[in-house]
Amino acid sequence: MWSALGSGSPLHLVGVEVTMVELEFRRPIGTAIASHRRRPLVMVRLVADGPGGPVVGWGECAALADTTFDDEDAESAFAALTHELVPQLSSHSQAVSHSSTGSRSPAEAELPATSIDSPAAPTMLVPGPAALAGHLRAVGAPLAFAALEMAVADLHLRSSGISFAELLGEPGASVLVGAVVGTSGSVSELLAQVDALVDAGFARVKLKIGPGWDTVPATAVRRRYPDLILQVDANGSYSSDDIDHLVELDQVGLACIEQPFPRDELRAHVALARAMGTEVCLDESLDSPASVRRAIAMGACDVVCVKPARLGGLTAALEVYGDCTDAGVPLWLGGMFESGYARSVNTALAALPGFTLPGDLAPAGEYLTEDLVGPPETGRTIGDGRLRVAAPTAPGMGPPPDEEVLARRATASWRWSGP
Repeated sequence: MWSALGSGSPLHLVGVEVTMVELEFRRPIGTAIASHRRRPLVMVRLVADGPGGPVVGWGECAALADTTFDDEDAESAFAALTHELVPQLSSHSQAVSHSSTGSRSPAEAELPATSIDSPAAPTMLVPGPAALAGHLRAVGAPLAFAALEMAVADLHLRSSGISFAELLGEPGASVLVGAVVGTSGSVSELLAQVDALVDAGFARVKLKIGPGWDTVPATAVRRRYPDLILQVDANGSYSSDDIDHLVELDQVGLACIEQPFPRDELRAHVALARAMGTEVCLDESLDSPASVRRAIAMGACDVVCVKPARLGGLTAALEVYGDCTDAGVPLWLGGMFESGYARSVNTALAALPGFTLPGDLAPAGEYLTEDLVGPPETGRTIGDGRLRVAAPTAPGMGPPPDEEVLARRATASWRWSGP
């Protein structure tokens, strides 16, 4: 399966392009600790020659505009890709880094002046994504690495003529969809947003909460929708002093409470899990397979939120999936407000058995003013009318980004060219 991907079809790398694009949210995404109005994305495009001719692979970096939730932001991920990860992949780091943008940030650059063509270098065989992890993960930029790994996987899948869902053994699968609601100015505004999501068929709604905005809004939603799958996400905004208060959320009937305390405070999560009937889920605390195993062993979480980018890529995410299913720990697929390309990758992953809760898989058009790909195939479940999104069936990780949109939205670009 995944570990064997890329082992049978030699692909010779001939070109790489890393592009920063700027997208906008339809409405600000508010959490207890930040509000996001724009969505920069770093896209990786690999070009290779294979047995069937030229093939292109795409990867998307999940890093946000700032370091609110992760140590990497979009600009530092761009730098990690162009200064370290791609040069190491091409095996010619010295030649490429001498042609890099140096200390200039992507935001300071303008096209086409920032488009860099490095000196020609001999081609090399592109490893499979599982082999790639052993060579490049030590760079210490998991979100940037995950984007490169995605591009490598896409390259091999397109060359082989199979989809990611087919590789996972889930061809033709579709999944129930969850949506996220940011913090609101009032309960009435919140209810209006939830009304629209329920009418659209979303099977689960996740509310962003924080001190001063928790039990009241959650209770209001539950009273209006007694049967709705409801979660809350605190983004680490509480302290262990709030345990008694958070236990009050047991009355709401939540599927889980996500990341109530800061990422390093696992013992506080253990204490809450012991005091609370609602299942505790971790997100920001889980940044590697080892961290997931540790949290489960400690009793710090009952449910695992899988975010492939934060874990360091799909190889790591599949390792976590195996560990959790072996241990009987339920999972769900978290989102990072990706474009429709990366969201389609997550949709295929969420179709695996063991992902028991609807994930953050709302079509990107729900929150972005313009997407990089067309809308996914959707449908409604007969009977209850709940929204389902289909995993892509065409070869590759997902539908390739629209290069016209990429060019129009680009703020910086970097290129490496082989001979």
